[in-house]
Amino acid sequence: MHIFFAVISFVIIIAVTIPYMRDVIKGRARPARAARVMLFLLLIITLLQQHDLGSGYAMTVTFSELLSSALLLGLALKYGVGGLALTDKICYCLLAIDLMLWLLTKNTLLALHLTILADTISFWPTLEKTWRLPQSETKLFFWGGVIAPLFSIAAQNSITYSVIVFPAYLSVINLVEIAVINSGKIRASHSTNSI
Repeated sequence: MHIFFAVISFVIIIAVTIPYMRDVIKGRARPARAARVMLFLLLIITLLQQHDLGSGYAMTVTFSELLSSALLLGLALKYGVGGLALTDKICYCLLAIDLMLWLLTKNTLLALHLTILADTISFWPTLEKTWRLPQSETKLFFWGGVIAPLFSIAAQNSITYSVIVFPAYLSVINLVEIAVINSGKIRASHSTNSI
């Protein structure tokens, strides 16, 4: 049964990536370039950290996110918005610190927490863009990012903090993006109605 949940987690991420890719190509979604570059790099590091922690099936969602990120990276570079901002530079520094701490201390759990912090910072360009342009993102893609990690947690034989912390984080950060999309659309409808 555990592998079933892992497969569902993988399928959900890939299934929501395909329409998101279509939305990017057609101009309905405009990913933040810097966020996509950093997410790709962070997912590689996270996958290695999860492997060191023995995360098992929880790695399924990270692997599928990495595959999705690889597919979206090229599209983001061509069709995305933004570039290098101060938050991006901070994230790159955190990413370097994360990698150095992991390699120097061999404390993978500490490094995973730094990766989550770096990912949160690298997600800022997306949140900021979505706040200004809520129509520039597709909710379905982010709903996949909420639901798939929950299936990867359900796939685990044992639930430990070190195993579920990253999938749980993915669910929360994607839920935040959905809230920002909804908030922006509500603000836009109020400003339209008040004219």
